[in-house]
Amino acid sequence: MKQRGQVVIDKILDTAEKLFYEQGYSNTGINQIISESDIAKASLYKHFETKTDLLIAYIQRMHQLWFSRLEASVNAVSDPKEKLLAIFDHHTKRQEIRQYGGCPFIKANDEAGTSDPRVLAEIQATKVHSKEFIKTLVINSGHRHMLTDEDLTEMVYVMLEGSIVTASVFKNPDEIQTAKKIIQKLI
Repeated sequence: MKQRGQVVIDKILDTAEKLFYEQGYSNTGINQIISESDIAKASLYKHFETKTDLLIAYIQRMHQLWFSRLEASVNAVSDPKEKLLAIFDHHTKRQEIRQYGGCPFIKANDEAGTSDPRVLAEIQATKVHSKEFIKTLVINSGHRHMLTDEDLTEMVYVMLEGSIVTASVFKNPDEIQTAKKIIQKLI
């Protein structure tokens, strides 16, 4: 059973997650988070001294959720090459669920990535983790070595990131699946 403090933190983060993603960090006020979380103002400030502290906690939580979902999707596949390609299918599904709202980390970066170095550091840590995960999949894929592991990792990473942005602009998964087909030819 969760401690009362953790229940309050979860309520706040659940609300922040929804609002920051849907309306943006800048357009979401502390009073709206308090109201929609159905908590007292003192409760919010007990756990998060500033809105930036809440944003950092949101990014950390989203990072944990993002990676656990991605890892589960990839681990559901047994073939090493298909594991690498599974990241594209995973991101297609996530964009469909999010109604092509884009990457929560890029959205946070666009709004607050330069306002506090801690925010930028958290976002960068998420993207570094993504690239490291891709590199592990590349190394284990047994790809044709038309490119070095590093070059293929960079290509997969950039194509994935770019296709997610494009999917959010055009509100469909075509670019993510096109990127997958290109990578499939290289492995």
